[in-house]
Amino acid sequence: MNGLAEYLQQRLADSGFAAHRIEPLPAVAGVDRVIAAYGPEPHLAVYAGLRHGGQSLRIGFAAKDRWMNEEVEDAVESNGGDMTEFIEDGMEADDELEFKTQHFHEAGWFHFASDLMKPAAFFATEEGRELAWLYLEGYGKAVLPVLAKAGKEE
Repeated sequence: MNGLAEYLQQRLADSGFAAHRIEPLPAVAGVDRVIAAYGPEPHLAVYAGLRHGGQSLRIGFAAKDRWMNEEVEDAVESNGGDMTEFIEDGMEADDELEFKTQHFHEAGWFHFASDLMKPAAFFATEEGRELAWLYLEGYGKAVLPVLAKAGKEE
């Protein structure tokens, strides 16, 4: 995924999430390597991570804090739809998302995440990078207000 990490890091630096970038990048379970992350704390992170030796991309929100996971679950239920619709609403997406949101627990981390199932070469294109940014930004727009309301965000 040639250049994707640098692209996402630059987009984060230029975005409203710049102050929330997490450095060093957290070691989120379920991915081989996190390439971009932001959030209020390293254990409450919106992230993009490479999987399967860099052949797939997972983007989502991961929490080691069970209570914050439950806050997000409650927000999804209050929204009246499923997890994917919650992320779509946060993104203010006009169309239905191609890659659905999954909710799972892995090695101490609670996840709301989408696996962007495209060939690795796709993410070296402008279209691929924009898709990755759409999801990375969208998860933040959906989840960070929930964390703020729960008192975990400045």
